[in-house]
Amino acid sequence: MNRLFLIAVAVFIGTSCTTDKAEQLRELKSEREKITAQISQLESELAQEGKLDEHVNKTYVKTKQINAGNFKHYVEVKGTVESNNNVFVPAEMSGIVTRVLVKEGQQVTKGTLLAQLDDELIVRQIDALKTQLELATTVFERQKRLWEKEIGSEIQFLQAKTNKESAERQLDVLKKQLEMTKIISPLSGMVDQITLKEGEMAAAVQSGIRVVGLGDMKIKAKLSESYLGQISTGDTAQVAIESIDADFFQPVFAVEQVIDMGSRTFGIDIRPPHGLKLTPNTLAVVTINDYNKTHAMVVPDNVVQTDNEGSFLFVVDNQKGESVAVRRNVKPGKKYKGEVEILDGLKAGESIIIEGYQNVSNNQVVTLM
Repeated sequence: MNRLFLIAVAVFIGTSCTTDKAEQLRELKSEREKITAQISQLESELAQEGKLDEHVNKTYVKTKQINAGNFKHYVEVKGTVESNNNVFVPAEMSGIVTRVLVKEGQQVTKGTLLAQLDDELIVRQIDALKTQLELATTVFERQKRLWEKEIGSEIQFLQAKTNKESAERQLDVLKKQLEMTKIISPLSGMVDQITLKEGEMAAAVQSGIRVVGLGDMKIKAKLSESYLGQISTGDTAQVAIESIDADFFQPVFAVEQVIDMGSRTFGIDIRPPHGLKLTPNTLAVVTINDYNKTHAMVVPDNVVQTDNEGSFLFVVDNQKGESVAVRRNVKPGKKYKGEVEILDGLKAGESIIIEGYQNVSNNQVVTLM
């Protein structure tokens, strides 16, 4: 019995609360209509008295007149310092590495022995062949003297000559193989990379040491294929190398005409000024002017907004003595350092809103700051 009573009370209270809220909503709407009517009446009276502007919230904006001017666009990419004399000196034959005589970063001169492969077996063969050659030479000389005196047979003389010449040829081959156990620098420069380790087997052609010449440097940079045709030989490039505090302007020396299939880029070369001490693989920042327009309409990038209809900005138009914000659909072009070129939709002499544009709508009356 008590339980049923409590449930009935709860339902009654809930219904009462719902009824009260509905009633409150009706009363508030009624009051809002009355207030709205009073506001309209007061605005009408103030307008007749010429005092309405003093009581209306104003939207303040700042404008800038746009005139045609020069616009330059630059592409900025990272590059590296490379050497034109960049040589990988391979092991000419396979063998165990017995000595690596240089370290990465070390300066070497042309003819420097960089590494040595195991040559013990070849040296032994050479020593044995030298002994054979001495005997063959002695026999040949004796046979030659006898032959000159018409003693002995021609076959004996020719056999002795053949044995001597064969031993000489074999010795030359072994000496060439002995030279192939040495990895020697073909130029003066810096040791950039070592793919050999003492005690390991060196693979012919695949293992070796890279030497980079320091006398003929270039800055190499890669650009997206979208810039192909916009960058040409002779275009001025600015190069900044932070590690040596260098900043200079140089013309583009060469432009590759083949797109890399993997990265979809092409390369450009820039030659640094003479006397500048550069190190291979040093990072550089390359900036190149890829676009120029003499009579361009340029606006701050941030004032161009975008919605589902496209890009737009606000211009200020004078209508019946009032400044009115007017939406203008535009076609933006290239952007650079906070500015964007407007290709279509804006005329010289028009004033655009550069501050407060976020708070205005089309055909809204605004107040200029």
